[in-house]
Amino acid sequence: MHLVTLPLVVPLCTALLLLFWGRPSRGRRAMATASAVGQLMVALGLGIRTYDEGPWVLPVGNWAAPFGIVLVADLLSAVMIVLGSWTALMAIVYGSAELSVRVEHPLRLPLMQFLVAGINLSFLTGDLFNLFVAFEVMLIASYALLTLEADDWDIKQGFPYVAVNLAGSTLFLCGAGLAYRLFGTLNFADMAQRVAGMADDPRVVSLALLFLAVFGLKAGLFPLYYWLPNSYPILPAPVAALYAGMLTKVGVYVLLRIFGTVLPHELSGVHALLAWLAGATMLLGVVGALSRNFVRGILSYHILSQVGFMMLAIGFFTEFAFAASIFYIIHHIVVKSSLFLIGGTAALLNRTDNLDRMGNLWRHAPGLGVAFLFQALSLAGLPPLSGFWGKFAIAMEGLRLGEYVLVGISLVGSILTLLSMLKIWNGAFWNAAEDREVCLWDWRWVRMNRVNLAMVAVSLGIGLGAEGVFQVATRAAQQVRDRDGYAAAVFAVRAKGVDAR
Repeated sequence: MHLVTLPLVVPLCTALLLLFWGRPSRGRRAMATASAVGQLMVALGLGIRTYDEGPWVLPVGNWAAPFGIVLVADLLSAVMIVLGSWTALMAIVYGSAELSVRVEHPLRLPLMQFLVAGINLSFLTGDLFNLFVAFEVMLIASYALLTLEADDWDIKQGFPYVAVNLAGSTLFLCGAGLAYRLFGTLNFADMAQRVAGMADDPRVVSLALLFLAVFGLKAGLFPLYYWLPNSYPILPAPVAALYAGMLTKVGVYVLLRIFGTVLPHELSGVHALLAWLAGATMLLGVVGALSRNFVRGILSYHILSQVGFMMLAIGFFTEFAFAASIFYIIHHIVVKSSLFLIGGTAALLNRTDNLDRMGNLWRHAPGLGVAFLFQALSLAGLPPLSGFWGKFAIAMEGLRLGEYVLVGISLVGSILTLLSMLKIWNGAFWNAAEDREVCLWDWRWVRMNRVNLAMVAVSLGIGLGAEGVFQVATRAAQQVRDRDGYAAAVFAVRAKGVDAR
């Protein structure tokens, strides 16, 4: 079986096996964990090969592009699959520690695997229609997970998530139809060749704006983000970590792919609009975080704010800015997923994540406090942690381009991020009120904290090894912006006897 297919086939087969297995058991959990480990190994292998050899292309059914479905794995795709596999593995291990087998919902693990399959297909597909299919697989699984373990009140908070994403899917189909009318194809490589010289065509500009609206909605870009802050907090901690780490990044990834690989690079007006919407997103997102008084709500608004930094770098639209955006994505997936898991552990110890009723965690669980502090400071961008290097690179490129106002907004957003994270620190960890109960008798938190510490270790590794990670991000940025190289790799594959790139 071709290596490129494994990130799709393995989670799909795992999901089906888990469904047929039926009732939750230790063996069922062990199988899900083993599959997640295998998926991570496959993703790492794919990353190594794409770093050394460039894009790998597989025409499904031996139908050559642009007439058949193609799967394309370049370094950016591989990096995103590695991050998704790691996050899913940590979510599965954490969930096994959080819940006993007898109370685990039998559909949680299969749906998580279907979600991972949809995410991976989004990263690997080489045409617009199958990207739509990938989104639908991912969204259907996410709708089910959102309501699976929710009570009557929580389900109401999920309605905006479902409604807005259904509207986004409709716009996506409209965009695909417009693209096919313009270019006569939905294959990314074929579109990249046919769009050459059409940067001044108002239809191409309209298509770019439509794609910005569709995938900006998926990523949580202003003003299309209101669905996210109320829906993510209703999820169980491990599922919320997977959502927070990966779902919005699929939208960011697609914008990198569409603007970097498919559409003309001369759409400066669209890029400028994206940069200013990103500035509004990062500022309003962090203000929303300051207004919340429970951990999951604060962290959910921070997803939006941090997406703003990634989008700002895309809007700057230089190769270095793309590399900075990819580096920031790598940092954010690890740190944000980790913070949701740490927040879930803190809520278990205090039996709530409302800051007015939390406290004493630093005294009774200092390891958890250290883990939170590292990730909070990284999110705020303090050196030498991973968030600092990403923000520093974005700010330096903005200053070089003369975007002083946007850089100033990013600095204000970073300061407010630090204040909102200190709000969690003071309420949950530093507050030493005697009436704050800490349930240390529940030893689940010890196993959960091992996952937290593993996530912190990876985050610290990204920060301390920033030069190497940025080198990977730079290579990925070069590949994603090389429209001719992407098209050449896709069309070089023979229709039959395919075994390589």
